[in-house]
Amino acid sequence: MFAAFVVLLREGFEASLLVAIVLAYLTQIGHSKERRQVWYGVGAAIALSLVLSGVVFATAGELEGPAEGVFEACALFLAVGFLTYMVLWMRRESRHLAGNIRRDVEGAVGRGGGLALAFLVFVMVLREGIETGLFIFGITRASTPLQTAIGATAGILAAVGLGYAVYVLGTRINLGAFFKYTGAFLIIVAAGLLAQGIVSIQEAGVIPAFFYPLWDVSEMPLLGATSAFGQFLGILVGWDPRPDLLEFSVWLIYLLAVGYAFFRPQEPVAERGARPAQSG
Repeated sequence: MFAAFVVLLREGFEASLLVAIVLAYLTQIGHSKERRQVWYGVGAAIALSLVLSGVVFATAGELEGPAEGVFEACALFLAVGFLTYMVLWMRRESRHLAGNIRRDVEGAVGRGGGLALAFLVFVMVLREGIETGLFIFGITRASTPLQTAIGATAGILAAVGLGYAVYVLGTRINLGAFFKYTGAFLIIVAAGLLAQGIVSIQEAGVIPAFFYPLWDVSEMPLLGATSAFGQFLGILVGWDPRPDLLEFSVWLIYLLAVGYAFFRPQEPVAERGARPAQSG
């Protein structure tokens, strides 16, 4: 439940923030009438995201045996790829996000207004929607539909509330800190999804288990597969009380590699279109 909440809070707030910046800037430059096109783009992106997510869930439900395991693994690997790229990209670009979006809006309005603007917003929101659908698919592999639905609904409501506060109330939010802390948590979630993907292809017989089990605490009251805390860790970080060497190694290597890329000091990034400083 908590993993679904954070995923939807993060992804939903990203989408809400992008839309809020577009709407506010349209008002600022005197193009308030174009806001309807923004909502057209948002609506189309949400609709397509739901359709694509439904296709993923329906396909997984129709498959059986090894094919189901391979499909689940591919969906999980794709989700991890999306998440990794977006977390690292947002970590780097959050300082200049508003300025870059304003330039995109100016370009869209200059190219003909309505259609170009709707397409710009459509692409931004669709990216978040597809990413979210894949994450939720992965989370449901280790959680119940009810837990996922409760966490997802709470996350969406919180994200919309934050986006509304940014747009209407002008509330100052430390975007760097928000994306840093939620990004760090999502990296841990992604490591768990990656490990689940490895288990899925092993169960499908594509690759064998290596040194299985590496350890076995499945009967422990606290960390076992049937304990409440063990199940919570499984949903949250992909905890497996009986992992093999490959599953654990992939989980650890991903955490170390992506964690290093995420937390290393950020080099100054110039906004798009900024002129480089000239010497002399």
